[in-house]
Amino acid sequence: MKAFKKLAGMILAVCLMVPMFSILAFAADGVLMFSDPSTKVGENVNIDLVVRSDGGTVGDVSVTMNYDTSALEFVSGDGFSADGSGSLTYTGTGSSSELRSTMTFRALKQTDTTLTVNSSSAVLSSGETLNLEQGSSAISIAAADDGSTSVEASGTAAAGTSTDITVSVNGTDYNFSEAFTTADIPEGYSETTMTFNGEERKFVANESGITLGYLVDASGAGTFFLFQQDDATFVPFAQVTISDTTSLIPLDNVEAVKLPDNYEQSTLTVQGYEFPIWSDPSVSNRFYVIYALNTRTNEAGLYQYDAEDETYQYFEAPASTEDTDSGAALPGAFGQFISEHVMVVVTAMAVICLLLLILMIIFAVKLVHRNQELDDLYDEYDIPFDDEDDSNEKVSKKSSEKDLKSQKDEYAGNEFEDDEYEDDEYDDEYEDDKYDDDEYDDEYEDDEYDDEEYDDEGEDGKDKDYDINFIDL
Repeated sequence: MKAFKKLAGMILAVCLMVPMFSILAFAADGVLMFSDPSTKVGENVNIDLVVRSDGGTVGDVSVTMNYDTSALEFVSGDGFSADGSGSLTYTGTGSSSELRSTMTFRALKQTDTTLTVNSSSAVLSSGETLNLEQGSSAISIAAADDGSTSVEASGTAAAGTSTDITVSVNGTDYNFSEAFTTADIPEGYSETTMTFNGEERKFVANESGITLGYLVDASGAGTFFLFQQDDATFVPFAQVTISDTTSLIPLDNVEAVKLPDNYEQSTLTVQGYEFPIWSDPSVSNRFYVIYALNTRTNEAGLYQYDAEDETYQYFEAPASTEDTDSGAALPGAFGQFISEHVMVVVTAMAVICLLLLILMIIFAVKLVHRNQELDDLYDEYDIPFDDEDDSNEKVSKKSSEKDLKSQKDEYAGNEFEDDEYEDDEYDDEYEDDKYDDDEYDDEYEDDEYDDEEYDDEGEDGKDKDYDINFIDL
């Protein structure tokens, strides 16, 4: 009896263990899930695919999905490919415990639709199989802003189709396409036409003239690229909004950037595209310089990117060291001294200029005083200011007249009273015997000398008829 009870207990224990093993064998090691977005008719909508493991790094993942082609039109997605009949396949490899990727659809009609998983497989980076708990995506599509409830898929649209024009962008071949819709056009752009490859083609452009072209890759996914009209080429298009009116389009044009040699070049990923950037390691690793096109002005220039705040602002390139050195006009030690002591040199020059100004003021004051003295002198001698030479001549003439007048007075008043006429010599001559000669006696007694003219002269004591006219020399 006891043996039977022991056997029944063992059988019961085994039965209880069987469900436990079943649970351990089918337990999920990870999860496959999707986002559930809402959109409007004619607009693009993004759906996120996420593979997450409970432990370990996600390795290779493959997922096959189905969607309603009457409600959704596949547009693009990295690692996604569509067959056009509603089947969508994703393949990718993770680098952490979570793998995330995004696919873009275009909403075709007002409805609620679902993206479901048909099959999936995944492994960890260690090679172990990752059992995924599968989810699905619920998409809600509302009417368009204009009230329309449906639009036509671009693949079946009468206007705008892919062409056989092949263009290469960064080594990848694309086909130029006109199969874009209004919902595909970026904000701020509108449809236009341009001559491309010898024919009028559909493009989009903004108010400043920036033009975009629609290119389709080998998988059928299309996107806009920046069209450069000068050489009719395309470059990747990524637009970063920096204000309500202005956006920046990074450019891959290294030759157009002129920066000092201390700037180092690296790359920055913007909306899935890599663009060259430059930084000065000696200043900060936070700020970078990027060459971009301004959508408001349609002018390319340098902009500084703040990696922490993720902001952009205009940047003016500093002058290179070589340009600064070559611009020095003073070579040698003297020039080096000036470049190293700019403030001292400027201060010294300012002091010298001030001293020169003071000296000029002093000389000016002295000159004014000298002129004043000359004016006083001219006033004292009644010399006109306007003709100094004539004044000197008149002064000289006056002086000559004064001298002549003095001489005239001297002759008139003192000539006959001079001592030389009273000298004994003349007395002796008159007393000499020769004057007692009869000849001279008769001569003095002649009637000629008894003329009244001579008597009158003797009576007055003056020579009335002696008027001397002086010649003005």
